[in-house]
Amino acid sequence: MSNFSVTEFKSNDLIDVEDIYKKIKDKIIFSKRNVVKHIDSTMTEVYWYIGKKTYEKSGESTKASYGKKVVEMLSKKLTKEFGDGFSPVSIRRMRKFYEKYPIWSAVPTELTWSHFQELIRIDRKEEREFYEKEAIKSNWGYRELNRQINTKLYDRYLISPDKKNDNRKK
Repeated sequence: MSNFSVTEFKSNDLIDVEDIYKKIKDKIIFSKRNVVKHIDSTMTEVYWYIGKKTYEKSGESTKASYGKKVVEMLSKKLTKEFGDGFSPVSIRRMRKFYEKYPIWSAVPTELTWSHFQELIRIDRKEEREFYEKEAIKSNWGYRELNRQINTKLYDRYLISPDKKNDNRKK
């Protein structure tokens, strides 16, 4: 135990404590954000892996009876073990994610699983890459990405006369 009382603190000590507190608080907030990003990136990789394994096991179709059975059986087992999040619809989405992004090292890890759920709806690779780059550059959340996709930003960009001076392709 220390032998000083609160009255022994000087006003300079309180200022120093506030400065230290602010730095610690900023570090904690920054670290929490990094933890959340790391968890999301790790789970996105897990979903990619599930998509890869289901694709390898059932080939080209999840609608054919064999592919459908694989997805349904896997869904039941994963849900029983790990809880919600592994419905047949979710597993088919994971599989589609793998189909659109077959090389994990090429997946932009700045984006979240929610972003990818929006992006995998886009069939044209060039369009999907456009939205990926814009989402990263502009720091869009998945709702903003969804809004931009639904308002056809890419199509408007293609017909824009100003795109020659645009830096998006760099």
